Amino acid sequence: MRDRAGNIWLVADTTHARLVVAEAGARRLALFGETGAEAGQLARVLDRHDDVPGVMDAAHRHPGSFHVVHTDGHTTYVQGTASGLRQVFHARTPDGGRAASDSPELLARLCGAAPRLETVAWELMQPTLDYGLTDATCWTGVHRLPADQRLRMNGDRADTVTWWRPPAAELPLAEGAPRLRAALDAAVGARTATAPGLSADLSGGMDSSSLCYLLAERGAHFQAFVEQTVDPNHDDAQWAALAAREIGCDLTVFQPDDIPGPYDGICDDAGVLDFSVPHSVSTPYTLIRNRSRKAAMAKVFAGAGATVHMAGFGGDELFTVAPSYFSDLYRTSPLRALREIRPLARLRRWPMRAVMRALAGGESYEEWVEEQVRGLHLPRPERQGPTVQWGPLWRVPAWATPKTAEAVRALALAGPGRTPQAPERSVHLSLAGQRIGGHRLAPLRELMQRQGVLLSLPYMDDGVLEAALAVSRAESRPGLSYKPALKAAMQTDGPKAVLSRATKGEFSMSVHHGITRNRRSLLGLFDQSLLAEHGFVDPARLRSSIRNSMRPQAETAALELTVGAEVWLRTAVAALATPPGGGAGRLLVQPAHAPSNGS
Repeated sequence: MRDRAGNIWLVADTTHARLVVAEAGARRLALFGETGAEAGQLARVLDRHDDVPGVMDAAHRHPGSFHVVHTDGHTTYVQGTASGLRQVFHARTPDGGRAASDSPELLARLCGAAPRLETVAWELMQPTLDYGLTDATCWTGVHRLPADQRLRMNGDRADTVTWWRPPAAELPLAEGAPRLRAALDAAVGARTATAPGLSADLSGGMDSSSLCYLLAERGAHFQAFVEQTVDPNHDDAQWAALAAREIGCDLTVFQPDDIPGPYDGICDDAGVLDFSVPHSVSTPYTLIRNRSRKAAMAKVFAGAGATVHMAGFGGDELFTVAPSYFSDLYRTSPLRALREIRPLARLRRWPMRAVMRALAGGESYEEWVEEQVRGLHLPRPERQGPTVQWGPLWRVPAWATPKTAEAVRALALAGPGRTPQAPERSVHLSLAGQRIGGHRLAPLRELMQRQGVLLSLPYMDDGVLEAALAVSRAESRPGLSYKPALKAAMQTDGPKAVLSRATKGEFSMSVHHGITRNRRSLLGLFDQSLLAEHGFVDPARLRSSIRNSMRPQAETAALELTVGAEVWLRTAVAALATPPGGGAGRLLVQPAHAPSNGS
């Protein structure tokens, strides 16, 4: 696209995304992503609003998931989604200008960036560190824009403006549930209006079943899929079959031998990487154990005629209120907080004395972050105490070196600010969880796009996010029922059986089978480890852990992050010397500028 002066303004790959543009004089407004909006609707937005915030906010209110870009020929604004799914990255270009993109890899290629090793150390952390503590990416000079910020570029200058804040969580469930249902209807409608072919996950859980019901309600033709694991107690497939009968949709069950398992197809026994599926180098693939599995599944989806595959990622973060809610409540009603947390404490076997100490702690987010940073190197406690803080304990993996902890500390303490995503702990955790998810899911979305399928996530639409956050947390607090807000939204006409499901599919047996089956190749991967060469892991300790079955869940999770970081290091530099792979939707915004001597 060009601006009024004829300068290239916006470049977009529309293979898996719609680009909708309207013009009014020198002004241009564009949506890029999943949206049912049309140019005429955007033209009316430009006609009704003279101010940039008014234009951007009105455009943002359309259902779907998309970037918003606006220019008046001089200043250009770019924003992603508040959920963090549609990210914005920015960098200074070699000619002194500015560029923004949804792909750090694209900016790295444009700017000749090199891998930023301390950020690779950050990616080793399990659990993943809080969103917003750093704007660094794994590429020098390429920065990530916080999800609640709008990028403003003028000539060779760039700054940010806050455009989004979470709504007050004050609607009673009886009022909030219909609004949530309306937001979900609109989100699914944005997909059915534009997708040539649809498929969907149907795990038999509340999140995916609700989406499949909404698809069926709109008369959409789609194929549903569920995975059967090697664990005989894993009951997703049974519940999925029940839900499919209620919904009236076709269901395909992936049996364990139908598709690759965890850690299959990453490398051979000598540690040589498998490049039959192209690697993304935007960021380490933190869900890498299922890389070959997801690529194979995406081929099946495409073979069934799907161009869009809908999944329930983000639902857990939206509809499961964290126990830290009781710390929020304790600030204003300590006796009520103690009374209401007792059932949860009994269920999780937390001594009430420990609960009282934790609730009374009262540290600020900044104090909590500094405490976590100081303790990065400490052993992980065998037993976890009451989880009512700003988040889980931060620890480097057992095989990490002191250099890893030092690199993470430096990034965390030098970041743009130790400010929570919301003033309330439980809301902060919901937002941080969604935004971390947006970051972690980016390589999976790109992987599936390379197979011809867009991974579509309605629970990470901003309209759904805002509707869910507006529901009173008191009526969704832990210990009452499972995902009460979503249950209330779907209660009247949704799939009834899954609303009463009391189990949740668990994949640890499959993971351990995958580690056992691929132990020789995992050991081979770290024979000449680049992470070890750069001083971030102790290869002897890592290989010993791989040999010894890795029973603790924290270790298996840390292994996946370590494998992802190792694979990324091996592919990143080489990948920049080759053209980018096709099939990935990309956005590049590069306004015209006058060369400047400034920095």
